[in-house]
Amino acid sequence: MGMSVGGKGGIKNDINVTPLIDVVLVLLIIFLVTMPIMMRTITLEVPRKLESNETIAPNTKQITVLVTADLKVSIDTGERKIDDLPLVDVTKTLQPLLADLKTDRIVFVDFEGAVPWGAVVSTMDSVRRVAADQLPTRTRTPATTRSTSRSRSR
Repeated sequence: MGMSVGGKGGIKNDINVTPLIDVVLVLLIIFLVTMPIMMRTITLEVPRKLESNETIAPNTKQITVLVTADLKVSIDTGERKIDDLPLVDVTKTLQPLLADLKTDRIVFVDFEGAVPWGAVVSTMDSVRRVAADQLPTRTRTPATTRSTSRSRSR
């Protein structure tokens, strides 16, 4: 098939593709073996949806950190509320509050809509640095939106 005997004695200009296919198959096998090793996942714990008549009784003391649009922070522990704190003082204010907790140290982080993304990330890093066990963010239900379909009259 790939070999000709006899005939003209000239040079043949055909490419031997067998070694090329061998190399490609070996590379394919290497990539298939190493791909699951390189894939790393982050496990997320998503809470289940609550029924309308179901309530949750908090069993731990929860701390809520709220960042307003003017980059002021308010910390609510349930017993007392600290308002108008600068963004840089979050860690040194949270450290003694979290040291008093004997149970899970859960800190809820809430942001107003106009807070820049850099402030969001730095605040969450600051709270995580203080060694909170869990760092959930508060979610808000979207406000009723107006209909975007408008009739155009020309």
